Amino acid sequence: MSEKVELKRALGLNYATLFGVGLILGAGIYALVGRVAFYVGDAIWLSVLFATIIALLTGLSYAEFASMFPKAASSHTYVEQTFPHARTLAFISGWLIVFEGIAGASTAALGFARYTVGIFKWSAIWIPIIAIMLILVLTVINWIGIEESTSLIVVFTFVEAFGLVLIGILGFAFAQRAPSYTSVHADINPAIAMLLGAAVFYFAFTGFELQPTLSEEVKEPKKTVPKAIILALLICSFLYLLVAIAVVRLLPPDQLSESKAPLADAAKQAWSPAFLVLASIALFSTSNTVLGFLVSSSRLMYGLADEGILPKRVGEVHRKTRTPHYAIMISGLIAILIILITEYLPDVVGWKVITIGGREYELIDLVGKTASLACLIVFVIINIAVVVLRYRRPDIKREFMVPSVILPIIGALLTVIFIATSFLDWIIWVTTGIVIGIGFVLYVMRPKQ
Repeated sequence: MSEKVELKRALGLNYATLFGVGLILGAGIYALVGRVAFYVGDAIWLSVLFATIIALLTGLSYAEFASMFPKAASSHTYVEQTFPHARTLAFISGWLIVFEGIAGASTAALGFARYTVGIFKWSAIWIPIIAIMLILVLTVINWIGIEESTSLIVVFTFVEAFGLVLIGILGFAFAQRAPSYTSVHADINPAIAMLLGAAVFYFAFTGFELQPTLSEEVKEPKKTVPKAIILALLICSFLYLLVAIAVVRLLPPDQLSESKAPLADAAKQAWSPAFLVLASIALFSTSNTVLGFLVSSSRLMYGLADEGILPKRVGEVHRKTRTPHYAIMISGLIAILIILITEYLPDVVGWKVITIGGREYELIDLVGKTASLACLIVFVIINIAVVVLRYRRPDIKREFMVPSVILPIIGALLTVIFIATSFLDWIIWVTTGIVIGIGFVLYVMRPKQ
């Protein structure tokens, strides 16, 4: 019998943190910040702040779990250890995070495509086609190897962070207008507008929950991964709030909401060459996010197969590249499927997706909310689980602990309210249901224990 090929432990704290920053930054802030302006006007920072609070509270719960169970299956493992007799709940948790990562890759790919058509003045009809082509190329890079993938991600991360800092500098040093940071121009209740803006923007924070998927490729994972999660969230939260406050000092919210390249168009108001600079950085940033999500979702799928939750073949590691090639292929194909469903299904069935003001959602809004919905459902479960396990298994050594059990309880409650008020669009639930169905087919095909 041939010896099992295992993943390679090659990453330290710096790589793990930058990998998380690279996952979190990207399409959300570069492509979705303009869409948030449609709901909240100049008060983009309010939606960003609400999303920040939920992300930080849940990030602490993930850090505690990662310090106990350093497994690539992450969310599935955490729920299974907390509720050992609820295997279906554990599977759903793990598969929804797989789905969130894949949908995240789709969202970032659409962000890349929007900037591409914005730079070259192409028709918007090319957006889904360009996004699918990018997913195919980066799926191949994901297959080549983890060190090659993370090295590319680190380079892209520094580039995208520079772009956000540049927007901050331009916004504060060369402001073109005096925004009213408390105004909400949408003709609805300000609190609802803030939540809807946060629902679109929340995708920008997804990624930290995928950092534990690298636990089997990180040195000293029980100490390294929790630190990496918290550091990545703090870095990204600072950059997001900086940009949210700065960008409306450069461009009015109505123009931001219509722009295919919002940060580039905003920067151009203060410095003409900045459009090409920011647009180019956005291409780096969004492609970086696509790669990061494809890497993480395929590793999580590998982890589920390794624990017998998915068919064994899904967990096979290629002998030469030492990457989970079947999981990588499935991730790329589902990412493409999500774009196709969201783009073409409403036209096929004749059901439009209408937002406030009687306007239709754009494709990137819906795919981004789909990714956010998947992870938010799991976040409720994880926040509850960390409290339950604290009382059920106080004997387990925790290298990191959430300071108070009140924090995950607040995180769970806020997330439930968030979902109930801001994720009501039919296409999001249909897409989620289809992909969950795919997961259940694989679940049924798993080896029986």
